[in-house]
Amino acid sequence: MIIKNANESLKNILVDGIIVGIFEDDHSLPEALQETDQNLGEAIQELVRNQEFTGKEKETMVVHTFGKISAKKIILVGFGKKEKFQEESIRAATAIGLKLAKKLKCKSVGINFIDQVEGLCPKKATSALCEGGLLGLYEFNKYKSSDKAQVTVTDLLILNKSIENKTLVEEGIDLGKNLAMSTMLARDLVNEPGNVLTPKEMASRAIDIGKQHGIQVEVLEEEDMRKLGMGCFLGVAQGSEEPPKLVVMKYEGGKKDDEYTAFVGKGITFDSGGISLKPGAGMDEMKTDMGGSAAVLGAMDAIGRLKPKTNIIGILGLCENMPSGRAMKPGDIITSMTGKTVEILNTDAEGRLVLADCVSYAKKLGATKIVDLATLTGACVVALGAITTALITNNKIWVEKLKQSADEAGEKVWQLPADSEYGELIKSDIADIKNIGGRDAGTITAGLFIGEFIGETPWVHMDIAGTARATKEKGYTHKGGTGVGVRTLYYLAKSLEK
Repeated sequence: MIIKNANESLKNILVDGIIVGIFEDDHSLPEALQETDQNLGEAIQELVRNQEFTGKEKETMVVHTFGKISAKKIILVGFGKKEKFQEESIRAATAIGLKLAKKLKCKSVGINFIDQVEGLCPKKATSALCEGGLLGLYEFNKYKSSDKAQVTVTDLLILNKSIENKTLVEEGIDLGKNLAMSTMLARDLVNEPGNVLTPKEMASRAIDIGKQHGIQVEVLEEEDMRKLGMGCFLGVAQGSEEPPKLVVMKYEGGKKDDEYTAFVGKGITFDSGGISLKPGAGMDEMKTDMGGSAAVLGAMDAIGRLKPKTNIIGILGLCENMPSGRAMKPGDIITSMTGKTVEILNTDAEGRLVLADCVSYAKKLGATKIVDLATLTGACVVALGAITTALITNNKIWVEKLKQSADEAGEKVWQLPADSEYGELIKSDIADIKNIGGRDAGTITAGLFIGEFIGETPWVHMDIAGTARATKEKGYTHKGGTGVGVRTLYYLAKSLEK
């Protein structure tokens, strides 16, 4: 989709449809719409006056212009309460409006949100608009054999009457388009079937992204991991015929002597549960267990596109968790890269094992701050549902920085406690630690298991088990992979610029 800044009036712009926002209980039309509505015989004002259109969130209505202005249709979108309106509201409203425009077979669309929004930065508002529009129209149809060509929106004109805001709006278009593209990349990865997106294939895609953006990419093979003593990672991988891959992406946007921050992603490209086999119902969804690595790869793509002035290491821990005669068994004891021993009580608690060696390797590479992302626990879904990502941390300052970045991205996060008493639940009688702590506080103990390998390095764990995949369409989120974490990680990287 081509997105452009347009310094034109509503009544003169030549498009198939115009999207206009109306605030709830706002009985007067936006100034930019008033002149246009006069050409329509005040039809829109009449709808608002009679409360046929109230401006509630998600509300839409189509007004046909019958040639009275250049645009063929006006699409009204409810903004909701004015006092609650923010960038996230723009993302949702844009997605709703453009999805309706697509349904109406509008190829060219003008949108008049920026002139209406008071108190929001034009750049951020424009970026949110582009993100919402592109992500709202996202579809994953790669494996559908139908040849029917769908009509979709190909041109989006952002109406902006302020010449002073032109530069900010254009910067917002560039930011929003790139963040949306990287988020859609992560969505595609999560939506891919496990027979296509093997560890080898995902590593190959990481190499391609590195080449596109000048990011150094190294792929560690099974023998490399064996030499490093990554017994936890290899213990998970040993049940599969697919060889594991550990991908390291090094982006150097800062100075050579600047610190490195590591983004580490769990990448189980299919998780059967191993010997502790999952139930058959819903096992197909376990192709999405690489959502953490998808987020990291998407974030590295965004970083490569937008070039923040900081140094970032992206690490993808890629393997399958399968049952076989070679697979890890409950009761086994394995040795991590750090030398810490782990008692395996459940082979379906595998992601934390992979991440244990991956965060240890991040530290070996010199990372002074770490964020890991993982579709780690069903307990997180029970606690926070599909709305909010759980956080575990060892550092108040670092987690606050991540929270601010998530807020900027419009992604909801919630910090869980990490008191030392919870750590007692994963102490083992015959090894240093065990890989599950029982039914109680499952999300916390899983996070703290990874924390055992972090030491004093500032660290945040993001459990995206509920948020990496959506079961239904909502706003700019589609059923399937959401790409959660990509934009948060980008804004976190951006915040680290000196």
